[in-house]
Amino acid sequence: MLQLATKFKPDADEPFQIAVDAGLRAAELWTGPDVLDDWEATAARARKFDLRYALHFPTRRNLTERQLDAVVGLYGALGCRSMTIHQLEYDRYSPDVAHRSAEVCLAVENSHLAPEQLQTWADRNRNLTLDAEHVWYLTYPQATLGEAIDACRELLARHAAKVRHVHLPGYLTGGDEHRPMYCSRDFVFAVLSLRDDGGYEGLGVSEVDVAYQTANDLRMDALLFDTWTKTRSR
Repeated sequence: MLQLATKFKPDADEPFQIAVDAGLRAAELWTGPDVLDDWEATAARARKFDLRYALHFPTRRNLTERQLDAVVGLYGALGCRSMTIHQLEYDRYSPDVAHRSAEVCLAVENSHLAPEQLQTWADRNRNLTLDAEHVWYLTYPQATLGEAIDACRELLARHAAKVRHVHLPGYLTGGDEHRPMYCSRDFVFAVLSLRDDGGYEGLGVSEVDVAYQTANDLRMDALLFDTWTKTRSR
């Protein structure tokens, strides 16, 4: 069964505590250079909280050897099972990461892709982070709700076994991205069910903008996830 996570920068105790208080049990941690330059302190901070962790690889192409050591070290220290990465960083750094550890699972995220590029992304990469919101917001921006769900269904019919990580939507046509999941309940429920049908046991991430990383918004997303879980169990 899927487990719900949030995403934040792990540079203080507060976002960890907000996640726990909201009822979440997992988090995807943002890892910019400043986090990596003090990665052991970040690991110590994270271990104070009862959360399962995944990482998001830095969206930079000027990382130092020390920072590459740090991102692999943090992954291992927190017992992560996947690390989301963008295609450009994957193409640049995946050999360096593999040289440091064969255990790191780099799951490439879909981003600004045309429909035909979306299939190429899924075909060429061994492990995937499916950003369902990006499928709708970036690849099929004029799609209806049903069409966006169908696009995710078609993608997963071919590539579900590759998906290691899922970013969940709060999107509706014409709206902003990175809103809480409860802003797009029907799309969220559909994507969750599509992944659960395939036996997925990874993280589903409420990837909200910093403005929504509040106890109330995260709690609302946690309650939405609980409602979906109860519906599936029936």
